[in-house]
Amino acid sequence: MNYTKITTVAAMILAGSASAAFSATNWDLPLAWPADNYIVKNAQVFADRVKETTKGEVVITLHPSGSLGFKGPEMVSVVRDGLAPIGDMLLNQQVGENALFGVQSLPYLIDSFEDLKAFDTMYRPVLDEVFQQNNQKLLYTVPWPQQQIYTKKEIKTVADLSGVKIRSYDKSSTEIFEAAKMIAVQLPWGEVIPSLAAGVIDAVATSSPSAVDGSFWEFLKYGYTTRQTWNTNAVTVNLDAWNALGDAERKAIEDAASSLQDSFWQSAADADAANMAKLAEHGLENRDLDAETRAKLKELAGPLREAALAGMDGKARELVEAFEAR
Repeated sequence: MNYTKITTVAAMILAGSASAAFSATNWDLPLAWPADNYIVKNAQVFADRVKETTKGEVVITLHPSGSLGFKGPEMVSVVRDGLAPIGDMLLNQQVGENALFGVQSLPYLIDSFEDLKAFDTMYRPVLDEVFQQNNQKLLYTVPWPQQQIYTKKEIKTVADLSGVKIRSYDKSSTEIFEAAKMIAVQLPWGEVIPSLAAGVIDAVATSSPSAVDGSFWEFLKYGYTTRQTWNTNAVTVNLDAWNALGDAERKAIEDAASSLQDSFWQSAADADAANMAKLAEHGLENRDLDAETRAKLKELAGPLREAALAGMDGKARELVEAFEAR
């Protein structure tokens, strides 16, 4: 038996296997949210589907809780410049790069989750274009649930909001709260809990998943459904990384994103229901604003929305007018 020949053949096989293993494309995906947040869980479902359908040729590794050191408002530039090949980002935090990222979050533009779905269909071509201008391809979006304000004090009228120090997360929400004579403090998510603990703020604007992530029942007593804005996350890929893939891999990834998006959107509604229940279990009182208070906030938001539109690309006004006329 020619052991030398067998050894040589085995070595060639092993070398070929190693080469195949090392030829896989590995993408690190940074996320700002904790690992048990539904946004991250959805991203893992997507990563698993991509690995399966590309037969291991593309492997996406998640890095939740901001562990790679990238901050939320930086994500367009992070992916654009290739610091990460793929990224998850909250659209309304990206307005510093392009104001069109904030159209969906205009104050009191969208009244319900069903409206949000309708708006997303009309918004997607605009987002595709803006991301392409930033060297990225949009893969899928995932909405956040309806917005709440979580407070220490009971809110019965707009006057009760006056003087409340509230965490805000973007220009739109900041302006709404300031119009109601609240003291808005714009903070990224990572600074919210320390600020609550230190007494820097005594209310938070966010959605129910984040309220659970932050164990708000330890600091706050009430949650009020305001729906003053709606927010969506997008997962995008750097175009250089995308174009480096073969046609088969690109198609598999696009198909995965397209086939999963509806379930990801449903997960937002499911997460809201589950998290509202969990907040109640821990003693936080979930409430809605009365009709008069909501109407007053909408009235205050009108001029703010118009001013925001005036500062945006004309495509924003066209989009809003088409949405309102649908």
